Amino acid sequence: MKKILLLITGLMLMNANANAKDIQYDLRVDGMTCPFCAATSEKALKKINGVHAVSTDLEKATISVCASKETDMSDAKLKNMLKKKGFTYVNKTKQEQCTIRIGETDVKKTGFLRGLFHKHS
Repeated sequence: MKKILLLITGLMLMNANANAKDIQYDLRVDGMTCPFCAATSEKALKKINGVHAVSTDLEKATISVCASKETDMSDAKLKNMLKKKGFTYVNKTKQEQCTIRIGETDVKKTGFLRGLFHKHS
């Protein structure tokens, strides 16, 4: 009887997690010019509790973040965090469904040489 009860409880918990929807935030960030810049900002964003995936597009100067609904992604928090990393947070848009996969990190590069020869702050 205990095994059945544990099994039912486990299935209910798995179902609750499967129903939890993640939200995608597309952040516009100035100052990211190379893969090293993207890696720095992605690492910082991944430290936020509730963030599940991060993907950077250097050409568009955007970072897509997939996070749970409860995650604090306030403008003030993002601005402060990215400023500490040497970048300027511009704004964010919100989508009700994530288009990036959990655990995915995808830096779309603008050029290896450009990344080597620019000044990091």
